[in-house]
Amino acid sequence: MAGVQRICLNNLNINLKNSLIIGIIIAKNSPRIFGSKKKSGDSRGVLSFTLRDSEIDTINVDVWGSEYFVITFYERFFVGDVVEISSAKIMLKSGDNETFRPQVSSPFFLSINEGSSDVSIFDGDTFSSYLPLLHIPSKVSAGYCGLAEVMKFTEGNDTIYVDLLVVVKSVQPVKTIKTNAGVEMSVRGVEIVDNTTPAPLYLDMFDLDTIQRAEKWRALESVLFVADARLSWRGRGVRVQVCARSVITHQPHTPDAEALRLYVRNQAGGGEAAAWAAWSGERACAASVAQIRDRLAAGIPFCASLHALLTHLDLSDLVTTINIEELKVRFADHTGEITARLPVNILKDTLGHSVEELKAMPADELAGIRWKILLEQCNAKLAVTPPRIIILSLRRASAADPLPLY
Repeated sequence: MAGVQRICLNNLNINLKNSLIIGIIIAKNSPRIFGSKKKSGDSRGVLSFTLRDSEIDTINVDVWGSEYFVITFYERFFVGDVVEISSAKIMLKSGDNETFRPQVSSPFFLSINEGSSDVSIFDGDTFSSYLPLLHIPSKVSAGYCGLAEVMKFTEGNDTIYVDLLVVVKSVQPVKTIKTNAGVEMSVRGVEIVDNTTPAPLYLDMFDLDTIQRAEKWRALESVLFVADARLSWRGRGVRVQVCARSVITHQPHTPDAEALRLYVRNQAGGGEAAAWAAWSGERACAASVAQIRDRLAAGIPFCASLHALLTHLDLSDLVTTINIEELKVRFADHTGEITARLPVNILKDTLGHSVEELKAMPADELAGIRWKILLEQCNAKLAVTPPRIIILSLRRASAADPLPLY
């Protein structure tokens, strides 16, 4: 291209004109649409993405144009695409402009305007050299926060961002939710774990590109480095969210990432109860409701085996609640009552029927299945991450199960 100068990100300056920049997209945010100030009835939009052209150098890019142009751009380019950008405007970053964007190495950002700049897929001879850059964390990977520390945060006035190195435990189906403003949007939850606690957390994603990327993530195999995940609190404790500042690196090429993947896979080989026992250094010892309550007050995660009467289990929640993940159950023994959460994925071991089979049952048959275990003495393996009590396994008790007297 005549008059166009190819330039690397580390050599940018605001006086460059007609530059040609090549890099790989490592993050992308959804478009924002708003009314045009110049022409009544017209809508304009903006989206941003983050570009990398070396192990060190990254930059944010804004794309401005008509609503059609911006939405088409969003649908055309994806994380992992190698692109070439010509005639972008090179501008100095300002503090206010960077609050809700990924942290990058460049002191500049690129502005692309419809009609004056161009972005296209790069297919030159050096194309393959950019692909490994997708697996390098956008921030120093040694500074990540363990999930055990995340669980200790409490809700406050300030927004909290953390870096995470985690393994995918499960990828949940996409849900449609309605915001406080009445707008419907898609969300996908990904269950994540690490080596600081066997208790999982949920990573919520709202951007359609990220939701689609998660289709390829595999349980106990996919490692994620999440830069600047935002913490949120919704009823049952802390969750983490992918936001406009976040960058997700799938299968990061770091020793820590591989070590974590092997650790989680090995722990999973013995089942969740074994993983909790190995982590806490103790067996899931028999405990009464009172003993569990006493330990809950200490605020330290632990595992336990509970022998008690199952007093509440409502299987109709499977039918009435879309994409339900847990059922609320209640136990009682001679020392008191306690509430726990029963993940639906262990129902098959407990009741002999999968979730899909239970949902398809008539109401009277579902009630009959429920009474096979309701108001029966049960043995439950519990994973406790205060204040949550998660059931790892649940079955009717036998004469061999210990019954604590305290």
